[in-house]
Amino acid sequence: MLDSTVGVHYVRDLRAAGVGTPQCKDLLESHKAYEKELQRCGSNGDCVLKVMRNWAGTLSHVEDRLRPPLDEAALKKFAGGMKFLDGQQTVSLLKRLKQGMDLYPLPQMALPNGNVLVWGFQPHNAQVQSLAVVNRQGAVQLLGIVDGIYLALPSGKTRLDLGTDAKIALFVRDPSALAQNLSAIRAWTAASILGFNQNCPGKDQARCQAVLKQPLPIQAYNLNCKAANGKIINQHCAIPLPQVPDNVSPGLFWQ
Repeated sequence: MLDSTVGVHYVRDLRAAGVGTPQCKDLLESHKAYEKELQRCGSNGDCVLKVMRNWAGTLSHVEDRLRPPLDEAALKKFAGGMKFLDGQQTVSLLKRLKQGMDLYPLPQMALPNGNVLVWGFQPHNAQVQSLAVVNRQGAVQLLGIVDGIYLALPSGKTRLDLGTDAKIALFVRDPSALAQNLSAIRAWTAASILGFNQNCPGKDQARCQAVLKQPLPIQAYNLNCKAANGKIINQHCAIPLPQVPDNVSPGLFWQ
C-alpha cells in the first residue's frame, strides 16, 4: 500500500513539475536519495516502513506546492468583463470559463516553455471544457473555451467525428502568447479528442499523430480588440493562427 502511494504521488508530482524543469530535476534527485535510503534499510522492515512513510508524506505536498496560484481574481482580471457571441447567444467569458472548470483539483501540466496548462470540464458533461495557460506565478497568458471535442475518436474507431458545434475559442491579450503556447494547445486538443491518458510516444503514437494531422476547430481572439462592441468579442477580433510545429506530445496530458 505504501509503495503504491509513493508511486502515485511521484508520477503526479513529475507531471506537475514538467519535463526538464529545475523542479523536475530536484524531484528526480530527491527520489534517487530516497531509493538509496531504502537500500540501506536492507531487510529491516521497520526501517523500510519509516522511510516510505516519510517520503510518501513529502510527495503528497509537492504537487500542491508546484500548482500555480490560478484563482478567480486572476481569471476575472484577464477576462475583463468581456462577452462573446456563442451562436445566437452572448455569453460572459468568465462565466463560461467557470462552467468548464467546476472541479477540484483541476488537471494541469507543466509545458516545455515553462508555463502551465490548467484545464477542466463541467461535471457530468465532459463536452463543456475550459483551459487556461498561466506562468508559474499564476499570471494568465491565455484562456480557452472548448465544446464538443472530448472523445471524438474513442478507442477502436478510426474516423474523427467532430460535430458542427465543436470549437476551441482561445483568448489572448498579447498575440505572442498564442505563438508561444499553440503547440501545447494543439497537443491538448488531440489528447481530449482521444480521451486523454494516451501513451505517445508509445503504443498510441499512431493515433496521436493521426489526430494532429487533422484540421482542428481552433479560433483565436484578441481581448484588446478595438472592434469589440460593448465588450462583446466578435469575428472582427479574430486573429490568425501562427504556424507552429507539432513538437508537444498529446501523451503529456493525463486526467
